[in-house]
Amino acid sequence: MAECFECGAEATCAHHVIPRSRGGTKTVPLCGGCHGLAHGLSRATWQDTPTLTREALARKRTRGERVGELPLGWTVGADGVTLIENPDEARAVADVHRIRAEGLSVRAIADELNRRGVPARGERWHATTVQRLLRRPTT
Repeated sequence: MAECFECGAEATCAHHVIPRSRGGTKTVPLCGGCHGLAHGLSRATWQDTPTLTREALARKRTRGERVGELPLGWTVGADGVTLIENPDEARAVADVHRIRAEGLSVRAIADELNRRGVPARGERWHATTVQRLLRRPTT
């Protein structure tokens, strides 16, 4: 286990010297207490990353901001919050549900979409993408 760069205790955090939001890529190992101090908090008030993440997501939800993965079939509007239907992706979503109703497996659906040249967000359709899409409720 790595030692804290500052105090020598067991490191539990990888602290970005330059914040990631500003292009930083390098980290130094810090213990939780020193990491809190690096962020202007006391050792007693420092919280771990999962707790901070939950709190940040809750604040975003309170403000009505989108959190999580952007659903297939939608794009984000100019305001950065509103979801707008993407017609090409919406057709692909409808195709997935229609083909599934015909009894094809998720892998066969992905293969069929790739064979037809149906646009995917990535390079191609994958069974996991189809499976995730089928689990999402339809509106």
